[in-house]
Amino acid sequence: MTEPNHIELNFHPDRTPQPGSTTTEGLGGDILLENARWFTRIRWVVVGVLFAFGVVNLSFPSLLEKLSIASAPRWPWILAAVLAGLNLIFVFLLRPARKPFPHPSVVTYTWLQILADLMILTILVHEVGSADTFIAFAYLFHIVLSCIFFAPRNSFLVTLLAAVLFLGCWALETTGLLARQSLLTGAQQQIVSPMAMINALSVIFIWFVVWYLTSTISKAVRERDRKLAMANEMLIAADREKNLLMLRTTHDLKAPFSGIETKIELLKMQDWDVLPAGARTIINSIEVRASTLRERIKDILLLGELRQSPYQTNQDEPIDLHDLLSSVVSDLSAKADQRKVSVCLSVQTASVISNRKLLNTLFSNLITNAIVYSHENSQVEVTASNTPAGINVKVEDHGIGISEKAMPHIFEEYFRSAEAAQFNLLSTGLGLAIVKHIAQNVALKVSVTSEQGKGTTFEVLIPRERRKSPWHE
Repeated sequence: MTEPNHIELNFHPDRTPQPGSTTTEGLGGDILLENARWFTRIRWVVVGVLFAFGVVNLSFPSLLEKLSIASAPRWPWILAAVLAGLNLIFVFLLRPARKPFPHPSVVTYTWLQILADLMILTILVHEVGSADTFIAFAYLFHIVLSCIFFAPRNSFLVTLLAAVLFLGCWALETTGLLARQSLLTGAQQQIVSPMAMINALSVIFIWFVVWYLTSTISKAVRERDRKLAMANEMLIAADREKNLLMLRTTHDLKAPFSGIETKIELLKMQDWDVLPAGARTIINSIEVRASTLRERIKDILLLGELRQSPYQTNQDEPIDLHDLLSSVVSDLSAKADQRKVSVCLSVQTASVISNRKLLNTLFSNLITNAIVYSHENSQVEVTASNTPAGINVKVEDHGIGISEKAMPHIFEEYFRSAEAAQFNLLSTGLGLAIVKHIAQNVALKVSVTSEQGKGTTFEVLIPRERRKSPWHE
């Protein structure tokens, strides 16, 4: 037994970074803001590590003694408390509620985080042991991140500041102005030696090598991203212009086809009885073709409107899904009767906040497809159910189904599978493309399950509350 074919469209409302958020001079806009917030989340991990070390130092001193680790009674707790306090301030300053967020403020807060971290890290390096351990390489974390966030000159300043703080700590310990500390119980207390100085300078040299390599690569990547963003904006502009031209041309075609259909109606009303059978056949064929083209023009204009017009959330309103779907089914009753298909609606009263016109169009397309591609004397079921995420509306038919080969392409514009083209000669190939664009605009989840020869089920998950789509911000 073959498994049913399945495909899913899931348009999340989460905001996506806008083009131009990256420049050769560093990250900007939303990307920098998200990374500044990411800094605060990482800082909680460091606070947790310091707190855990304090607990271990207090509870298991014998274990640390076996590991040749000296007792550290106070400083892990103090550093954890100071870091947690600073982090709470940064979390407050970078809270998501503050939108729109000015770019200079993001840069300032990011710099403040880096400066605070470097100062605390220097204290940590002193307490752990500046010359006895590899703790000095912890500075590399901020050096590498600064290369990613900032332009080379700014990341160089971060590297230089780290070097000054580390060498300053080492110099104060060397001269005896600052009592030397170390977590290693067997550490040497005398560090004034040429080898110690060489070791300290080697660490600084490695930092600057890492800075140079990382900043060079980051700058090249940002330049590539900037060019890609510019190319993308040009493609979007060209597509928008192409869409406008298509809309104008298609709109101009409406009048001629309306004239053709009007003339056909006049012929049928006034002269139909006197026309020979051959002429009637030709006129009927013209009428069918004109009707098909009229439907295609209508779909093209609707698709162009969905692409061109930004979605406005102020057009949303409370919608009773039972009333909306009942209206759609009623409008399609003549088509269902013509196809000898019954539509069974089983939807309880359920309210959502969305765009009535767009939802009406979406379900009209789905139910129309279900009717058109059903076998005669079969049934289409339209049901709705409550889920934790929202209202799930299901449109199920018992028709020709969709093949595994065609399934990945069903939402593409003008796509018609071989089976669908044979079954419905009047299809425009735009119905499901319209469904996809509406789902994008109102952040819906659409899933399709089908088995060739047995039928197709479309499921649409509608959130109960208004959700802002990322596609038209």
